[in-house]
Amino acid sequence: MRRVGWIRMGALGDLLVGLASLRETIEKWPDAKVSLVGPKLWLEIIEPGFWPNIDRIVVIERKKAPAICYERSASDDVWTRVSHDGWTLRKEFASGYDVLFNTRVDSPREGAPAFWAGVPERWGTASGFGKFIYNRRGSHFGKDPLIHERDVPLLLMDEAEDPAIFAKAAALSEKIERSKRIAKWRAKGLPCPRAIPPKDFGVRRVLINPTSSRREKAWPSSKFRELAMRIRRLGGLQSVAILGSPAESDWLREVAGTEFENFENFEIVQPTSLGKLFDTVASANFLITNTSSVQFVAASVGTPSLTLMGRAKPEIWGPLGPQDRIVQGHENLAIESMFERERDAYESIEVQSVYEALVPWLADDR
Repeated sequence: MRRVGWIRMGALGDLLVGLASLRETIEKWPDAKVSLVGPKLWLEIIEPGFWPNIDRIVVIERKKAPAICYERSASDDVWTRVSHDGWTLRKEFASGYDVLFNTRVDSPREGAPAFWAGVPERWGTASGFGKFIYNRRGSHFGKDPLIHERDVPLLLMDEAEDPAIFAKAAALSEKIERSKRIAKWRAKGLPCPRAIPPKDFGVRRVLINPTSSRREKAWPSSKFRELAMRIRRLGGLQSVAILGSPAESDWLREVAGTEFENFENFEIVQPTSLGKLFDTVASANFLITNTSSVQFVAASVGTPSLTLMGRAKPEIWGPLGPQDRIVQGHENLAIESMFERERDAYESIEVQSVYEALVPWLADDR
């Protein structure tokens, strides 16, 4: 039986947008066993046994760190560590891999262990001499091309699989239009990485995720609160809740209003694990969020989202659910500081604009 190694590094959002490529990898080699290579976060995202082809997760957290291997337990309930100390990615690939698929752009470092281990098929993209690490190559696009992070490995697979179709496409936009896999996932969004509970269609629940990694990358709390109150007054909604992590309590209270008596208050929901976050978002009818990984959680569990975007480009980091929408701020290029420019772009989004984008959406769901 063939063994395929699939590499995806990064934070939560990077991993989630890679799910379409992971599904395509499994569909291309349906009889193979798949080893997923990346950060430890994959152990929380992928439920053992939910994707039966994936029987191994190889954790690599940083440069020169040892590889730590996990396999499904006999009951498929947990990932169990099986590797010994001193295990390396090169040793892992030398243990019997037939294919490596590296989703990262310009990534010779992750592909080199497979090259030196003699893995026969090595799919990836890199510039300069690094490109010779891969014998199934896509084009190297350079930095920050206008292609969504989900679509980069899909185009890589299509182009490396049938380069003749893409040979005459000079522009990146032409290559994207020729990619059957990109067209397929633009219609679908993202696959779900885990089993999720069914929605309770008797309860209409809206989640508002007002936080971000930095204050500059978020819509002001006062505007989120005003929007929450207007949504509640629409009628027909049994629940409006404010979503965030356990470390964001003060920020969430600014929107929920729980510190004030005689004010309209909202429930605060703070999932304590990634699995609980998936379940929480899956149980909601709608999500309203800043540009964040939560928008991709929503896309993977089938919950429509409205994403507020500052200066981020929707073509690269926009939401991916078929029903998802965005409201984009206005970037003032005259502002020198990138952080202040981001803050200003978010502040430029008016509550009325978000409300108008949301109301027809809610009405369609009734």
